[in-house]
Amino acid sequence: MKEDMELIGDHLKTLVSRHLGPIEWDPAGELLLPFGFPGFEGERRMVAVEIPTQRPLVFLQSAEKPEMCFVSLPVLAIKPDYELLLNEEDRSALRIEDESSAEIGVDLLCLALLFPAEGGLQANLGAPILINLHNLRCVQSEGNEQGPRYYRLGSVGGWEPVCW
Repeated sequence: MKEDMELIGDHLKTLVSRHLGPIEWDPAGELLLPFGFPGFEGERRMVAVEIPTQRPLVFLQSAEKPEMCFVSLPVLAIKPDYELLLNEEDRSALRIEDESSAEIGVDLLCLALLFPAEGGLQANLGAPILINLHNLRCVQSEGNEQGPRYYRLGSVGGWEPVCW
């Protein structure tokens, strides 16, 4: 096993994240990414990490690479009236049978990746990270292009569209 990762007892694993320090998790709670993320297709296993003092941020830490971690926010924290457009490819990858089992917050965790831009912070709502809460399958959806794709953190703390 790698020096940065070890099995603790019979159940828990630990990884020393370059960005978050030591992380322990149960392998049964790992996110499975059947296709990886665009540009990171080899990343098939992630761990969702919440740090109570940094809520509502969700860190998506690679279960295999201590140096790889994505920062995200629930889309509803950015745009409370966000409407998810779930295409057939995403539905299949997430193993969602019908539309009624695709409710954000009940069946799906829908996250927007955050990234630095123009001296500030932006979020991509056009390609959210979708996590099926029932089976922990995860995809980055490319089919969500209603309204603005990108939002930036405004000077008074709220989120505003970058462009339409």
